[in-house]
This record gives sequence, C-alpha cells and structure tokens, in this order.
Amino acid sequence: MTDPSKDILNNAVTVNTSSATDSEARETAWANIQTTITQIQDQQNQPQTKLARATNAVGNTAFNAGSQALAAKDMVETGADVVKKVLGDSANTVLNHMIQLADKLVDVGKVVPIVAPAFVILKIIIDIDQKAREVDEKCQDLMERINFMISHVIVLERIEVMDTLKSVLLRVQETLKEAAALIEAYRKQGKIARRLKMSNTQNFESMASKITTCSSDLMMSLQIQQTGDLSILKRAVPRDLVAENFIRDHGGQDAINSDPALVRQFAEKMHLVMSDQVMEQMQSNIQDLMVQNQHHIESIIKESSSNNVAVMIKAIATQQREWEAERKLTCVQCNKEYNVLTNGPESCGFHSAVGNFDRYRCCEKTSPCKQGYHQPEHHSKYPYSNFFPWSYGLLGYSDTVDYWANIKEMDLEMDDNVQVARVGQLIRWKTWGELVTTPLMLVNIGHVRDDLLHYLEVFDIASMEDERRKVLRTGNTLIFKNASSDEAAAYSMGHWILDHETQQITGISLTIKVTSSKTPTVCVVPLDPKELKMPAGTSIQYLSKGGWKVFKPDRPYELPETLQLGPVLRETRLREPRTFKTKVSSSSNLLVLIPSVEMVANNDTRTARLDVDRFLGHWRGLNKAPLSSQTQIILLSAKAEYRLIGEKEYKSVNYFGLRENLKFPLSVAPSQAIDIPFEFTVDKPEIAKNHHPLAINFAHLTIHHPLRIRITFTDIEGETISLVQEYVHRVHGVQLRTPNDIGYFFVDDIDFSLRTIVKIKKSTTPNKYFLGVEGGNEMTNKVTETDLHKIVHRAEKTGITEVDMKLGVSNLGIDWKIWALVDLTCRRVYGFKVLLYRGSMTPIRYSATLGYALCPHYGGDNLEARPIQYAKETRIVPQVVHRDPVIVIEDDNVDDDTIPVVPIPSVASVPPPTAATPSISQVPVPVTLPSVLKPPVAAGMPVDVPPANPMPEITTLKDAVVFATFAPMIDQQQSVVAATPSRPALAAHEFVPVTASAPAVPPVSVAIPVPIAISALVPAPAPVPAPVSAPAPAPVVASISAPAPAEPLALSSHAAMSTIDLLQSKIAALEARLEAVERQDNLMDMILALEKKLEMTTTSGTLAADSKISALESRLASMDQKLDSMNINLRLLDGNASRVANSLDKIATFMTK
Repeated sequence: MTDPSKDILNNAVTVNTSSATDSEARETAWANIQTTITQIQDQQNQPQTKLARATNAVGNTAFNAGSQALAAKDMVETGADVVKKVLGDSANTVLNHMIQLADKLVDVGKVVPIVAPAFVILKIIIDIDQKAREVDEKCQDLMERINFMISHVIVLERIEVMDTLKSVLLRVQETLKEAAALIEAYRKQGKIARRLKMSNTQNFESMASKITTCSSDLMMSLQIQQTGDLSILKRAVPRDLVAENFIRDHGGQDAINSDPALVRQFAEKMHLVMSDQVMEQMQSNIQDLMVQNQHHIESIIKESSSNNVAVMIKAIATQQREWEAERKLTCVQCNKEYNVLTNGPESCGFHSAVGNFDRYRCCEKTSPCKQGYHQPEHHSKYPYSNFFPWSYGLLGYSDTVDYWANIKEMDLEMDDNVQVARVGQLIRWKTWGELVTTPLMLVNIGHVRDDLLHYLEVFDIASMEDERRKVLRTGNTLIFKNASSDEAAAYSMGHWILDHETQQITGISLTIKVTSSKTPTVCVVPLDPKELKMPAGTSIQYLSKGGWKVFKPDRPYELPETLQLGPVLRETRLREPRTFKTKVSSSSNLLVLIPSVEMVANNDTRTARLDVDRFLGHWRGLNKAPLSSQTQIILLSAKAEYRLIGEKEYKSVNYFGLRENLKFPLSVAPSQAIDIPFEFTVDKPEIAKNHHPLAINFAHLTIHHPLRIRITFTDIEGETISLVQEYVHRVHGVQLRTPNDIGYFFVDDIDFSLRTIVKIKKSTTPNKYFLGVEGGNEMTNKVTETDLHKIVHRAEKTGITEVDMKLGVSNLGIDWKIWALVDLTCRRVYGFKVLLYRGSMTPIRYSATLGYALCPHYGGDNLEARPIQYAKETRIVPQVVHRDPVIVIEDDNVDDDTIPVVPIPSVASVPPPTAATPSISQVPVPVTLPSVLKPPVAAGMPVDVPPANPMPEITTLKDAVVFATFAPMIDQQQSVVAATPSRPALAAHEFVPVTASAPAVPPVSVAIPVPIAISALVPAPAPVPAPVSAPAPAPVVASISAPAPAEPLALSSHAAMSTIDLLQSKIAALEARLEAVERQDNLMDMILALEKKLEMTTTSGTLAADSKISALESRLASMDQKLDSMNINLRLLDGNASRVANSLDKIATFMTK
C-alpha cells in the first residue's frame, strides 16, 4: 500500500510543473476545484447527520495527510530556509499583521472551505514580499488594504454563510488573486522601471479601488457597522512625484520608454544602477504579466484544499512564535546577534583580511565586502577579519597551548614562506585567562595569515567522533594541506592515523617541507581520542627530519687581531680635583671661602651654547669673627679669572655672575655663613666652535686640560679675598664594554669627547633571537639562527664566503659595515668582520677600526665534527689621516701655597691681682688641666715654654664649621681662671697673634699653661658677649699679659702637646653647651663611653700624637653635629660641673699618654 501523502505530493509537483507550461490544464484544474468548493458549500448548508460527521472525520484525516504533503512540497521547491523566510522580518509590521491574520483564520478555513483560496493567495503574497527583501511603499499600502479586508472574514466562524455572502467572498478571492498577481508582476520589475512606468501607479490605484469596494460589500453582507478608522481605504495610493515630474519634463511616457539616455539620466540622478533589462521592462506590458501570474496562482490554488492551507498557515504561525521565543546567538564574523531561523547565505557581512584602522586590506574600504552565513564559533573554512586577532591570541603566547609537536621551518630562499604544523592541548582561550576545564585539542597546519592557506581548529571529544565518522565514511584521512595535491616543493600537511581494527583515530601525522630543504620533516603524534591527550608512556616519533643541517668544527677558530687606528679617549678620569686655601690681603679679614660641591659644565640644554662653555659652582663664605666682636664682612664685588693647567697666567672669563637671584653687596655676620652660587663662561676651542653637537654635562675646553677658576672678592674695606677651584673633565661619551658583548669596536673623536660604537652582543631572550648587532644610536638588529642559515645558503649558491650582512649604515654620525665569515665545510657562520669610521659629519678621518669577533656556537651539541675551512676575505686597508698626539698636562704648581714658618711666642708675665680681677666664685667656668703637667713653680721662676702651635688651617667645610662653633668659646677662654683651694695652680691661656713673612693667613692663637699664685681677686665689670639664641649671664673675663719670651724648644712634640691642649679647651667649651640640655644623663653616658673607649685604646697600645689629635677632632665634629641638630644655647655650667671636670680629666690623661 502506497503512502497517500507521497501520491498527493507527486500530483502537486506534476500539476505545478504543468501549470508553468500548459494554460489549458490550469484552467481545467481551476474549474475542478471551483466545483469541489461549491459542493462542499452546499453540503455545509444542510444539517449534519451521523454520516456527514463521519465523512467530516475522514476529511480531517485526509486534511492532515494533505498538510504534511504540502509542507514536504514546499521543502522540495524552495529548501528548508524558504519557510523560515516566509516568517518575514519582525520589523515589517504589515507583513507580521498579515501572518497573524492567517493564524487567526485557521479555524475559519476548517469551518468555511470557501475561503481556502484566500489563504493560498495570502500565503503567496507573504512569500513574494519576503523574497523581495526590500520595502516598497505601493506594496505596503496595498497589503495594508488587504489586511483590512481580510480582518473582517474572521467573523465567518460564528455566523451562517448565506448566498449573498458567498458571492461577496468569491469577489474577495478574485480581488486577492489580482492583487497578488499585481504585486508579483510589480516586484519583478527593477527599481528604475517601477518608478518610470506611470501605469504602475494606475494599476495600484485601480486595485485599491477594488479592495475598497469589496471591503464595503463584505461589511454590509456581514452586517458590520464600521465605527473604526477607515483611513486605510480612503487614503490615496503613494505617488512618486520625482519620477512623475521627470516624465513630464522630458516629453511624457512614450519619450521615456523609447530613449535609453533619458532612463540612464534618471538612474544617475537617483544613484541607481542601470542594467540591460531596464529598457525591456519599460516597454513590457504589466497586464500580460498579471495575467500570467494569475494563471500561476490558480494552479497553486488548484493543488491545495482549504484544510491543507489552514494547517499550513497554522504551522507557519507556530514557527513564528517559536522563532520569536528562540535564543539569540552572536556571530563571530560580524559580532552581531542573530536567530537560527533567519540565518541565510547573505545574512552576515564581513571582511576577508585584517583591518588597518577603518580600512581593510581585502578591499581598502570600511563596509563589508563579503557575505555568508552567520557563524557562532570561529572556524578556518574561509578567511574573515575577526579570525586573525582570535588566532593570534591563541598562537602568540606561551601559556595558551601545551604543544605536543610544534614543527616550523622557514624557506631560506623566500623570507615570507614559512611552513608550520603543530598540535597540542588547549590550556586557556587567551593569555592570563581562566583554565579550560574540558579536554580540548588544537590543530594548526599552515602559517596563519590572511593571504595564505591555513587550518586552525579546536576539537573536543564530540567533534573528534564526528571526524572519525567522516573518515570512515569517505576513507580520506587528510586533515588539511596548504598547497595543491601534487605540490611537493613547499607545503604543510596533516593526516589522521586510523586503526583499522578498532576503527578509532589513534594519532596524527604532521609534515612540512620548504624549497630549500631536500627532505620533509615528518612526525607522528600518538593520540587518545577519548581523552584528547597523548597516551601515557608514548612519545613523538620523527620519521624524517628536514631543515638546515650544520656541523661542528673539529678545532677552535682563530681570527686576526683587531686593528685600531687613531687617538683614543681616556676611559678613566685624569685625576680628582685639587683643593686650595682661601687667600686674604690682610690678616684682619676673617672670611673663609670653601667650595660646597664640584663645579659642573653645561648642565642645562636650554642654556648650552655652541661658542662658549658654561660652568656653575657653589661656595660657602664663613665669617670666623666671634659673636662678641660684632665684625661684619661686606663683599662689594668679585672678579673671575681662569687658566688651563700648563698655562702660567690667569685670563678674564667672558662672563661672571651670581645665581639664584643673589646680588652684591653680600653681607656675612660674625660666626655666620652665606651661600655664593655663581656661573661663568669661557670660549670654546677654535676647533669646537659652531661645528659640533652641544656639549651637555661636559665642556669642550676641558676634555684634555683641567681648568682652574680664581674668584677674587673685594670687601667694603678694600681688602681682597680669593680662592681657586679646579674643574677636571669626567669621563663622558665613552660607553665601555660589557660582559655580554662578544664584539666591541669603536672610533673616538677626541676633540668632542664622542665615541662611535659597533657592538655584537649575546641575546637577552634566546628564544626570540640569537645575536644583537648595534651600530651607533641605531636600533638593535636581531639576528636569528635562521638568518645565519640564510647567509650560509647564499654562500653555497654564490661561492662568496665573506657575506655582507646588509646591516651597516652610512650617515652623519657613523659609517660602518659588517660581514659574516662562512665555513662551507661545517655549513656555519664562524665569525664577523667589522669596518668602522666616523660619519660624514667628520670630513677628515683620523680614526678607523677593523675588527673581528667569533660567532658563538649554535645548532646544538650532538653534531658531527668536520675540519674547518676559513672564508676567503677581501683585503681591506682603512684610510685615515695622521694626527699628532695631544699633549696632556695633568698638574702644575702655579697655585701651590708655601707653608709659612711659625715663630715661637715668648712667655707672658702675670700681673698681681687687682680690683679689676674677678673672684673665682663669680667666674664659674671650670678649666681642666692635663695631669701630666710639670709641678707648679713660684712666680717669677723660669719656665720651659713649648713652642706656639698655630691653629690648623681651615681648608674644608668641616674645619670652618668647627671654628665657627668654637670662636665664641675661645674668645671667652682668653683669661686666666683661678682654681679652687684644692688645686694649687691655674693655667692661664692667652691667644697671641703671630705674624710672618709668608702669605697672609688667619690669625692664630696659642694657649700657654702658666702656673701662677693669686692671693685675692676683686670683681670688676667686663664687656658681655652677645647671646647665641637665648639670654644667659655672661662670664667676666680677666685679662693678663704674656710673660717674657723664652728659648725656643723642639717644635714637633711641643706643638702636638699644644694642639692637644687647645682641643681639650674646645671640648670643655662644648661640654658647657651640652650641659644646658635637659637630657644631661644622656650626655654623661656619651662622655663616659668615650672615656671607657679611650681607656681601652690606651691599654691596648700607646697612641701617637697625630692619632690622638685625629681622634679628638673626630670627637669634636661628632659633638658639634649633635649640638647643631639640638639647637643648644650657650650656657654656663651648673651643679654638674665637677662631674664633667673629673671625666674630662681622665680623657685628657689618656690622650697625653
């Protein structure tokens, strides 16, 4: 028994085919269906009997089979996606309304079969509009009118169909048939013909009038009182005023139809494309097309029944609801959302190449140039622009894929020909992303680029099973090959390995080959398809290995020595700058000048000049006068002079001035200091003027000769104070060799302190490149092992073993070349040869370098050894001009100071006490004497007086700070202080100025301990020194005269003793300041610690006098820094004086041992 649905389908297809060719058959079929519909209508008007109901049930069964056959017919005619297109665009409200009406009229079609042809026509209109893929105002207007008319047919389900109503429904069907024929004929015309044929507007106006008449008759027959909006029927049909005006202005319709130039003019005006069929469409008769379309519609109606159409419309409506409720997907090609049912061959627009800003390499445009189906996942079926960033994110990082096999080879003859084949486990989809939880395998065959054939797919277990079934079905195990099947010179290829017993994929075979290799590289990767990984205990097998083969030398290579011609810059500083002492014209001037920092040259690019060198310095000026003297020093002017080492006379600078808004006059208060920042300029050497780059942080004038600047200040008294500071050129412009350099070649320009370098260095990232070659300030040229293979391959083809690497440049700053030396026997580069000059900015070449560097070993360790074969080099003789050497004078003695001879002062006599001498109780300043002094003697007895020791010269900032701190104390210690009754003798200290024939130096004072006896002292008024910061009672100082001169003694030991005594008195003054601090216990702890340290030092060994003085000076500097940080005022000692005195007694005893 045959399937009735298949018979119906065959009959429908046959009728459809014959309807396109035989008009008589169509008319006969239409008459038969009309007769059938009339019979059904007559039966419907009679009461239903049991037999009728049974017949109706049988009809419903036949209706279901017929609806299935009709659906199958549609699938056969138009494909699976035609039904999807019938659903239309959700944005087309008119079409959606028509579909909704069809959904509502399903039940009406079952009850009233007479309306079945209307549903068929309605379906045809929906299909025509959907296929058009564009909105037309006339068609939309006509469809709205049809929707208005059909919307009144819904009530037929609830009323009895009368004869008058039947005639109206027949006229509705005829009107719908004509409307469908008009829409189809109109849609077949092009855009130009639609607009320029005025008969189209007339036909639509006539059809609108017919629909209005039918709608009115239908509402009257159904006894419907229309209270709604009738504007749809009353409004005018849309007109194309632009086309009508064009036709009127150019002679009417006949002139347009017969003149292609006018039609082309209108097309250009409307930006339309004119095809060859436009004129044929303009001259055709739309009425003939409408008649043909009506015959076609009748044939479709003939093969359908009312029940079939009703079920079909119901199915369409159901699909419409499912489509609207379907989950939306995102296309990876165009990044847009889409539904599966609306996905067609032209739904997606994309580019086939990578984009550059808003342009794409495939078409140099912004708008998409390719069309296709939407794709939910990335694929390599064809190139699209979004694929390449995604693939680079997978293949370009080391943390995305764990490769089991990754073979890659570059063609040594064609740089852009790279063959790649790799397979591995996908770890993450993008770098630093989340780990993949399911087993995934990545397979890549061919270099991924938009202009090359490539394959990149990610497989899961399900897709691997699909591949297995495909292999079993087709018998083809080829995965992909990026070349034609007969190509054997260069290709990448992959195959599945199928186990014929288990019918499972058990591995993958990867093959690559390039033109420059004789054999391909073939590797086999075992695979477990159930877990998508390599089985445990298996490894990759290489069936053959291609690529470039190298050999190792049987002995080390030996290269010639580097030839260095011309002068070379120093790589270390000539020497450190010397320091000099302040010189004054009068000993009464107590100003000391001290350089704070070294001078700098041309430290600012904004002020650097081509004709002069600019130097900056910073001095400190200290007034040594005590606070009590109120001696203020005022500097009115300054004069700056300079000379180079080796010159005898100073010369005036071009410019000298103070910086930081400092101006003359400068005032320095007693025991205070001021900053003196200054700058000056001097002429550059003639060779460096206007023909060189700016000198930054160095001076052209001082490259080979240190410079000394002498600044002489004049004060308000007309006295002069001067100081010399030296500037020595630091190493500049010399980049030294590093351990990473395997080749270091340079030439120097000693006039401008410039070094031009070419370096060959080891790679810091060996996985990216092998060597780096730098020349001058150019970027590093990265050389890979493949680059070295290309050099050797070129040498084998040409026979030239000294190969120019084409990396050298010739410009203003540098002129260099580099050659690779090739060993043809070992097929490797064994060394590099470099020729280096200064660039064209140096017209006369005084320097050149011809050097060699060994190439590090590459290619692996397990290599076959072969005898070496040196390259055949061309002889190169660097051409340079001879230059006399520069004579460098490191130092001279022009500014050296002569050490003055200091005379020994005489012993001062002590006058008897008078009323002006204060009592001990009124001067509470303890003075501790060394315990090693000789026993006291009576007044008037001869005393051995040690020679006077001048105060140390102030040459450093530390000495100046110490002196400025102790100056007030020394001034107050210039009197004799009597001791307590327990002490039989006191030491009188007086500072006697010393004069000498040597250059003027600051006045010095000598402290001479003289034992005296005082019976009674009467207090007397004395000048009070100014307080340091806070008011405090000042001690009254008694003055004494010095005793008569004595015979001079040995200078060395007594001078050291005198210096120790002076330092001890300074310590006493410091302790007096420290005792004014609230935290006296901490001070005592420090003193006791010093006492203990000195005691340990004494027990361990006797200190020399110089070491004792150095220890005391260090201690003084440390205590002075603590005082400055605590801002302690100068105060008198309090009740702890005895404790401090005892401690200092011990310290003095240890220091004099």
